[in-house]
Amino acid sequence: MKKIILLSVTVLLSSLLFVSCGATTGAHTDAKTANYTYFEEMPLQKVHKLIVEAGEDDGWRMTEFKENELIAEKTEDSETKAVTVEFSKEYFHITPHNGDLEDAIEDKLGL
Repeated sequence: MKKIILLSVTVLLSSLLFVSCGATTGAHTDAKTANYTYFEEMPLQKVHKLIVEAGEDDGWRMTEFKENELIAEKTEDSETKAVTVEFSKEYFHITPHNGDLEDAIEDKLGL
């Protein structure tokens, strides 16, 4: 009887530990991608072109950084803002967040 109780407690604690670790991992992943904007998949070159056009149309200077990242800079009232735009075939992300540029990109992508 003692062996059954000990086995039951062990299984219960192991299950709780497994569920707890899984929940932590999932929350971390969701937090990392929380500010990503997703859209219907399209070729990377097209996404790149549309993001550059959106930024330039909105007054941002778009500079190539990596194959899937751009640096966007804008000067307003003697103050320069700079953000990084990361993108793929199905999402984009702006760091630090900038609502104006995000809206311009969303409009250009048809979102």
